[in-house]
Amino acid sequence: AFLWYKQAAILSLEKKSAQTKALESTIAERLHKIERTEAVYSSFLENYNDTDTYTSMKQMITQAFDIAPYKMNYLLPMTYDKVSHDNRKHQETKFQLSFQKDLVDNLLGLHESIVLAYTHTAWWQTAEDSAPFRETNYQPELFVIMPHVERESFIKAYQFGIVHESNGKDEEKSRSWNRLYAKAFFQAGDMIIAPRIWYRIKEKASSDDNPDIDEYLGNGDLELIYPWKKHTFKLLVRNNLHFDSDNKGAVQLDWTFPLWEENLFGYLQFYSGYAESLIDYNKRSDRIGIGFALSR
Repeated sequence: AFLWYKQAAILSLEKKSAQTKALESTIAERLHKIERTEAVYSSFLENYNDTDTYTSMKQMITQAFDIAPYKMNYLLPMTYDKVSHDNRKHQETKFQLSFQKDLVDNLLGLHESIVLAYTHTAWWQTAEDSAPFRETNYQPELFVIMPHVERESFIKAYQFGIVHESNGKDEEKSRSWNRLYAKAFFQAGDMIIAPRIWYRIKEKASSDDNPDIDEYLGNGDLELIYPWKKHTFKLLVRNNLHFDSDNKGAVQLDWTFPLWEENLFGYLQFYSGYAESLIDYNKRSDRIGIGFALSR
């Protein structure tokens, strides 16, 4: 949700707030770490006759490929879903890996970035004897994000993208859908407000694995992010907006808190509602989990 900070930092600002200076200092510190790693490992390399070959080798050593976290990266070794489901334990491990890579910056002169992202979420039945992976969701995504030009505005950035999500299974367990979406980022005091709406790309009825998925996930969601000192609190709300007996939705609460390492956080997650995973898009879960977050 803080992607818009990057675009905002690109803009030419006559007045820099203390927060902006702190952000620039953090970015400079990260760049310094990359340069320091490059200097240390480069000193052990033999000279290459070709400059491009030498540059490629340094890039591989320092891992300076400009790949960054996208959504939260976490491991919840212990989660518990109080809702009973057939052929599964209430306890399982859940983890998520999510990364992004900028492809093009400022192509249109709007300080926009075209970004490729991928999110991998897994539910792992570690309480079973054979410890099978029960469900894995794959989510590649392509989007453009751009800052709102007026620095003092309530709205901070816009994001437009296309996202595919599937679980990689076949026949009756196959689940997948494709969406176009628009998202905006607002700031109210210390809180970030990020509403998103989407349109599901239609499929042929014969190949649609989940024709009624909109009835459970609706056509959008709302994320609230509140940082407090070294803690962050997030609320994700989703609803189909059917104000009758067919009302379906979900709520996810996240709390990350500091640990002994600067970039390692404790993480508590609570989920209640439908569609925690694609295989369970039409089933309810009431899950709580605790573990670690590697990014937030």
